[in-house]
Parts: sequence; C-alpha cells; structure tokens
Amino acid sequence: MVRTAIPALSCLLAAAVAAAQGRPDAPPASEVRALDDELAVLEEAPPDGVPRESVVTLRYYLQLATELPARHPQAAQRFWRLARRMAGTLRAGTDPFAAERGLIVRGYRSALSTKLQGYSIFLADDFDPAQDHPLIVLLHGGSSNHHLFLNVVLGNNVPWATYSANLWTEYRPGWQPPANWILAAAHGFGQAMWRWAGEQDVFDLIADVSRVLRVDPDRVFLNGISNGGVGTWTIGFRHAWRFAGVLPMAGAPSWKRYEGSALRPDEDLLLSAWSAEDLAANGANTFLRFFHGDLDRGPMKPEFVFAMERRLRAEGVPYVFTRFADMGHDIIYACHRRGRLLEELEGVRRDRRPARVRLVSADYRAARQHWVEVAEFADYPALARVEAAVADGRVTVTTEAVRRLRLYVEDIPVPDGGADLVVDGATVLRLPAGAPPVPLVLERGADGWAPAAYGPRPGPRKVPGLSGPLPDMHYEPVLHVYGTGVPEETEAMRGAAERAANNWILWIWDHDQRVVADTEVTEEDLRDRTLVVFGTFRNNSLLRRMAPGLPIEIGEAGIRVGEHRFDAEDAGVRFIAPNPLYPSRYVVVQAGNTAEAAVAGNQLPDFLPDFVVYDRRTTADRERLVARRHPPLTAGFFDTSWRLREGAGEPVEEAGRRP
Repeated sequence: MVRTAIPALSCLLAAAVAAAQGRPDAPPASEVRALDDELAVLEEAPPDGVPRESVVTLRYYLQLATELPARHPQAAQRFWRLARRMAGTLRAGTDPFAAERGLIVRGYRSALSTKLQGYSIFLADDFDPAQDHPLIVLLHGGSSNHHLFLNVVLGNNVPWATYSANLWTEYRPGWQPPANWILAAAHGFGQAMWRWAGEQDVFDLIADVSRVLRVDPDRVFLNGISNGGVGTWTIGFRHAWRFAGVLPMAGAPSWKRYEGSALRPDEDLLLSAWSAEDLAANGANTFLRFFHGDLDRGPMKPEFVFAMERRLRAEGVPYVFTRFADMGHDIIYACHRRGRLLEELEGVRRDRRPARVRLVSADYRAARQHWVEVAEFADYPALARVEAAVADGRVTVTTEAVRRLRLYVEDIPVPDGGADLVVDGATVLRLPAGAPPVPLVLERGADGWAPAAYGPRPGPRKVPGLSGPLPDMHYEPVLHVYGTGVPEETEAMRGAAERAANNWILWIWDHDQRVVADTEVTEEDLRDRTLVVFGTFRNNSLLRRMAPGLPIEIGEAGIRVGEHRFDAEDAGVRFIAPNPLYPSRYVVVQAGNTAEAAVAGNQLPDFLPDFVVYDRRTTADRERLVARRHPPLTAGFFDTSWRLREGAGEPVEEAGRRP
C-alpha cells in the first residue's frame, strides 16, 4: 500500500512546489524534492528504532512547507526547518519525536486521499512514554483546523473572525494538562463536519496515536465544539462503545433539526443514521456529559439540545448536562477550565463487558455496540434496534428490523454457571462461562432464531462495506474515471472528475483522489478501489463495459429506472452499486444523456440514497445537505440484493420544501 501512495505524494509535492515558486518564503524547490525523495526511501525501510509514522510526519511537514507560503509564510518556513533538522536526527537512527513535548504536529497516510493528513497532539513536559495514558480526541469547529483548535483549548483566546489568519500561528499554552493525558486534535478533512471521511479520520488518528504512544484503550474520550460538537454527538453516539466518555460542546444533536427542512422518507432515514437524537439509546453505552449556552444564537440552537435531553430522559439514558445560562456559543474555556475537565474525568473508564447493551443503527458502518452487532438488517437501510442484558442467569436479547445478529460472547459477562441465551422470547442455546473469542452469529428464520455461519449469506447482497447509500463511498479509496470517447467533451469530463475528487462533500479540505481516463484503468484499480465513472454511454468506454451488469439502465435511449425512462437532454443519474467487473468493490456512476447533464451531477447535495435521477432544476444551485428547493426526478434505495424495489422510478414529490 505504501509503495503505491508514495509516488502520488511526490507528484502532489512537485505541483505544490511549482505553485510556490517566486514567493520569497517558499522553500527551495530542489532541496524539498531531494529531501522528500530521501524520506520516501526511508518510509519504505525506516532505520531501526524509528517508527515509520515519524518518517511520514516529516513528509507531512514538507507538504505543509510547500502548501502554506501564500497564506502562512512563517509556518511554511517553520515546517521546512523542522523537516530538515529532524531528518538529520532520523539519519542518525534516532526517532526525532521521542523527546518532543508540548504541541506537536503529526501526519499520517490516509487510504482516502493522496495527500497526507495531519493532526496535533500535546504532551506535558513530564509526560512518561512508558506508561499507558488517557487520550482525549478534540474536534474543531467551522473555520478552524487541528492546530488552531488545540491552541484554543489550551487557553489562547483567538477571536473567531481571525481564525483563518491564525490556523498555523504558534502560541504558548495557557495551561498545562495533567502529565498523564494525551490531547489530540483531529483535522477531519477540514469542514466535512465529521461525516464519512471525517469520521474515518477520527479513528485513523486514534490508531496512529496508539502506534506511537501508549494509549489506554479504555480511557479514550471524544470532545468538540460547534461543528465539532455536532461531530462529537454524531460519532459519539454511532460508536458510543468505543469511548470512555462523549463530551459535546455547543453542537446540534440532530442533523434533521439542524437541516430544518421537511424531509422525504429517504432523506429522513439518511439523516437519522447520523443524528444522535435518533440514536439516543446508544448513549447508555458510554459516559455522557454535554455543554451548551442558553444564549447561543447561531445554527446550534439551545432548543435542539433541550429536545435531546427530553429524548435521553424518555430512553432512560444517564447524562450530565452543564448549561450556561449567561453564555452563548463560545464556551470552550468554561468547559475545560484550565484542565479541570480532565481532572474530573480521572475516574471514568470504559466498561468492556457491560451487563446491558443498547444498540440503534441504520448503518452497517455503525452497527455495533459492545458485544452486540447487527450482522444483517432485515431491510437495509432501516432503523434497527437491539436491547441486550445479562440478569438472573439469562442473556436476554430483543430485536427490531434485524435478520442476523453477531454476539461477541467473550465480552458477555456470563455468570460462572453459564446462562441461557433468549432472543425475542425464545431460548436459543446455553452460553458457557469463559466462552472462546469466536463471535456467535444468529439468524432469524421461519422458526425463529438459530445459530448460523459466521460469514455473510451467499449471493449478491448488501453487506458492510458494500451496502450503500451513495455517501458510503467516502470511506473507501476512490479512483475517478472520465470518458474520452467524444474528444470535444473530454475536457468537461476531466474537469467534472477533478472537481469530484476533492469536494463532493461540500467544504471538505485536503482531500485529493486520483483521476484517470477511461482508457487508463488497470486491473489493479478495479481490484483495489471504488471507481467513480463520469460521462455518457457514448463517451465512456468503461461505462459501456459495465452497463449490462448495472441495476439502472444507461444507453442511447436515455436512463431507465424500472419501468420509467428519463430521456430529456438535461437528465442525469448518480448511483452506487457493486462493480460488475469486480463485485466486491463499489462503482459509482455519474452519467447523463448529455455531457452537460453528467457534469451537472456535481451540484447534488451531500445526503443521497442509493440512486438519484436529476435534471437542471435539481442542480441549478449546489445545496448542502438535501435538495430543499427542487427535488430530484426520482430517488431511492436498492433492495438488500442490490435490485430495484417495486415502484422504483416513481416521481419524487415536492411537498414540504421551504425556499
């Protein structure tokens, strides 16, 4: 994997260096290239005692040194100096970060982008690397990044209006965290609001920090403000079991309330999968404390949090709500209080083997809480629910909208004498104490629940990593493929692919993916990547190869969804499905009856089901979350076997939209 990523970074670095030439603060191009070439070799085979992650971080410094001169020239020079100095330490066979303390910028290699991704950590002066440490992951808000947000948390009162100018400014910490804590601020691909690639960035950060420092896995906390508060609510409830505590500040717990529009059923389901309010029962699987100001007049309205509090009470989920009656949105300092928040978390630990587990999910990417996992939804996507408890010599499980369950029996606190497993009122089997570390899979059949094989059922069907909806592609390595069959349309197709490669999630930063022509796709690409195919039936040869195996028909006569044909010149379609040429990978098709219609698909909003057919009204303006003003011509989900459902292609109603 490293071998394929290194040349891509070199190309990006070369482009950035070229763009920076002529600026007095830009590092010398030849020296940057020479050092990066040297580090590329060392990344393949690091010196003994030097983690590969340290080499990657130095390459990230070079990336910053070449990208920042225009807006942050002092930072560009700082990272250039750091890269050169630390490279000397590395050549001597010593990890240049081993003794670093204070605020440290680090980089890692993401599978989702050809660019290296960054994060910032803070280690106290007397930090002991030989001990296990609690980790608090910090999620920044709008206009910020990992570097600035960590500085703000550490007591530097930077006015919001100056954030963009101070993303990389050096500050002295206003307070010192307790020596045993690791503070780590994520980047989340900029302003993706911690969805999809942004969510993955959080878990990639935790994994990267855990490789280079000793992290106590039962003391990982999540904390963020504003957009980062939304991310903390969202990620913290989708994956509550992975955190010792979830601590959102000034964030909206519901994407549906945040959006504010009347929603179609498919949109409601899509936003429910990301809304903590709809997933409220999951909050019982972690320690929950949230903060909000009564005078917050922005989009993170206090009434959203009050609604969440009512939902938590109704679900019986314990929580601590710190409410600031005389404060607005800027509550960071009131929450952290110069380290007192961390002190108050000293006794909080994750319970790996809880006696009660609650799970609500509409997403295979977030279908587990502790020892309970939805292995297959009854009708994906749908909001499934599982309640599980150990009591009175029984393990009792109740389910809604679940076809298959996976129970991690080694984590179930089965009493010494064993326990009956009772699912939906019927005894299935007896669980012994000290069960082996092999998950138990149960399947619901005509006669009730029974043990089943571990893997997915045979046949083409929606499974984790191959389930849709369209945004699920953002968790995968992606290759964008444009059509070249009609020469006069090639530039437009290439431009559409290049735009999609870095901003299909509106306001995403530092997100670049490969773009190639339809004639350049290799067997390795088919095997290793999700393909996004742009064009028309006439101009994209790869689309023509795939067409017979796709669930939506694209041809000379137009776009056909079931019994419905869309043949207008401005009609286009975007859909996700298994790649007919490599069925264990996705293909995303963005096609039109004309090249212009295919290009227009880049104007679609972020939250989309499995397929959307659109026209020029739908794509007249780039809307952010859902199509508020003009809905698509049709939209929907494929069934669990990736086939069109009955009635697919019916027109979408416009009722309930607001201007």
